[in-house]
Amino acid sequence: MIPRPSRRGAPSPFVALLVALTLLAPLVALAQQVPGRTLGVMWHDGVPQLYFSARDLATADVRRKLASGLPQNLMMRVVASRSADMSTPITLTAQSCRVTYDIMAETYRVQVSTPERDVNESIATLDGVVRRCLEVHGIPVGQRSAWVAQRGGRVYFAVRLEFNPLSPDTVRRIRHWLANSGGGPVQNDAFFGSFVSLFVNRRLVSAERSLSFQSQPVRVP
Repeated sequence: MIPRPSRRGAPSPFVALLVALTLLAPLVALAQQVPGRTLGVMWHDGVPQLYFSARDLATADVRRKLASGLPQNLMMRVVASRSADMSTPITLTAQSCRVTYDIMAETYRVQVSTPERDVNESIATLDGVVRRCLEVHGIPVGQRSAWVAQRGGRVYFAVRLEFNPLSPDTVRRIRHWLANSGGGPVQNDAFFGSFVSLFVNRRLVSAERSLSFQSQPVRVP
């Protein structure tokens, strides 16, 4: 695996891969529709870092398409909330993987994009691609400023992953929020309500395959 920073002059695939959010859709109870999954959570300098595996998204069909030689997209979003129904959001983060199998070189070209940076990597095996994109080892959620007011309370994390999502222009609003908030606390609850509703309303998003789950309650130190 050879990390190689990408040039920021080109449009980021992170913008193109974030899934469309319908701003008029109502928020429904996340806890009743999204399965639970125990996540590892460690706190570093006041910011939660999550650890979990979502390898179950990589079905035989997904793996076949990743090895096809055509560009494929894996996108992940994480929302933090003070309540299990996600009605009181705190902050969010996201990550996307654009995967192309280079048949001539017999290697996978993977571009990993986050709100902070884009990194190009060369990965030898399909299992390595699945580990890189679907096993999370310490992804930070937000910045310290978003968590100061939550100390001593309990929070929940909702995770959604999608394979080959469709992405209209609405995604630019998410990128704009991430860039301007710096991962700070939520300032627009109406916008976030519609953002979070995609976790429970399958009609909002079209993707070849998706996976959603919610964490156990987590105490903020």
